[in-house]
Amino acid sequence: MAPLCPVCRSAAAHVRYRLPRYSIFRCAACTQAYLWPLPSPEDVRATFAMLYTSGEGSVPELKSYFALTYEDHPANPLVQLYEHWLDRLETHHPPGRLLDIGCGTGLFLAVARRRGWTPTGVDDCVQATEHAREHFGLDVNTGNFEELAAESAARFDVISMWDVIEHARDPIELLAAVRRCLAPGGVVALSTPNQRNILDLLGGALYRQTGGAITGPLEKFYVPLHFAYFTPATLQQVLARAGFQIVRIERELTELRRLTLAAPVRLALRGLFRVARWTGLENRLLAVACPTDRISPSRG
Repeated sequence: MAPLCPVCRSAAAHVRYRLPRYSIFRCAACTQAYLWPLPSPEDVRATFAMLYTSGEGSVPELKSYFALTYEDHPANPLVQLYEHWLDRLETHHPPGRLLDIGCGTGLFLAVARRRGWTPTGVDDCVQATEHAREHFGLDVNTGNFEELAAESAARFDVISMWDVIEHARDPIELLAAVRRCLAPGGVVALSTPNQRNILDLLGGALYRQTGGAITGPLEKFYVPLHFAYFTPATLQQVLARAGFQIVRIERELTELRRLTLAAPVRLALRGLFRVARWTGLENRLLAVACPTDRISPSRG
């Protein structure tokens, strides 16, 4: 089967990187970068179950991150990050009804609840949602958001998707379902890796200089669970196709305290991230968007 752009469904594309298990393509029609072939839904579900239980996966550096999702205390870098995101979000909407898609263990919802939000979550990982309900006492559903949205009439003031849209096989369908679930005046808040970042720049240069022989640095960013890779421009594009307009977008750096890193690697990344900050090549995006007056999303 030929690769298809997840945004515009065009088959016209060129290969950006050929990695050992998959390739990264750039769509010739809309410039979206994406991974192909995609893992099966069963493989994705099994991988997340393993990540939330043992932390083991294709990127060992993420082991600390998944362990931190179970710990609600002020020193947790994830809690601090969520407070920061809520600071940004609350400049666009006061606390109200909040739905977090891909809520995992519910840590973000627990932080939001302390700030006055009425939280609800959904995630496909059984192990994570059990913790959200049993440990944090949250109203969390286990399953696919689009399927649950089709069966529910609930509306929310804010829908958050932290590191979710890059996992979507059809990001426009996901965003269209989000739009249907927003209350009047509601907004969507999301974060996602920034494809135009310092890691891609340096890893890509090494890849090209070695004729594609060295792919290790690229595989730390282009991971098999991420199906689409957005820049500020392509993120704006996919949101617009689903009937949203961005009202805030920021570039951010990954908080290194949430990663499992050897001391020399941590030191090197700190230096690299300083360069990224100076050059505008940060490796993450944070965006807040609101619906436009478009009647229905379009792939055109």
